[in-house]
Amino acid sequence: GSRALWTHRGSALILIPQHRMVSMSRLPLGSGLAAVCLLGLFLGTGFVAPTGRAGRPSARVGGSAAPRELVFAADGAVEESAASTWSSTLRFLAGAVLGAVLLGSSAGPARADIDDVAIPVNDKGKTTNLTKEQLVRGKRLFLAACSTCHVGGGTRTNQNVALSLEELSGALPARNTVDGLVDYLNAPTSYDGLKDISEVHPSIKSADLFPKMRSMKQQDLYDISSYILYMNFTIPEKWGGGKQYY
Repeated sequence: GSRALWTHRGSALILIPQHRMVSMSRLPLGSGLAAVCLLGLFLGTGFVAPTGRAGRPSARVGGSAAPRELVFAADGAVEESAASTWSSTLRFLAGAVLGAVLLGSSAGPARADIDDVAIPVNDKGKTTNLTKEQLVRGKRLFLAACSTCHVGGGTRTNQNVALSLEELSGALPARNTVDGLVDYLNAPTSYDGLKDISEVHPSIKSADLFPKMRSMKQQDLYDISSYILYMNFTIPEKWGGGKQYY
């Protein structure tokens, strides 16, 4: 009886591959519940309730004592049934919590911390990290001055040239850095860099034609450009797709 019980309990131990484990820092509550359930599972498999076999008198069958082996076999069956129910319950709870944690972690794309995203400043390899305040300010300025045509990183006036990193990199000169975007917002040119388009695109150069650009400072252009690149690095599957994602 005890050997069968040990084998049954041993089979309940499950190793979770490392690449499936969920970050504790992102899901503290769910991970805590999972840890509690797993702890209960291991405790349930590690301890057995006292059986009270030692002082129990032999059962009487037809006026004679039943063999001790039959009594112990019956006791073992009862113990195994109770322990099996307890172990199964713990495994079910642990599996349910872990499933919920894994489901929650995969419900949406992972978003990096703001200060962990390196934003390219120029084509020489210099990068910068944004603060939350800078990101919020850049988003606010972008929505106020650019979102009429560039909602969601798309381009309403030309669907072939959006604000995705791939298309920014293909422009001449390239616009895939903060400096490149700032230069464009100061004096925009066509995608091949051959034609001045400041008369049809808001810019500092054409601030007399676009009132929103009259109050723009260079720091404002820097923050807008940083926001555009940040969105490219954090949600590349959506940014540049335009209004269909927003």
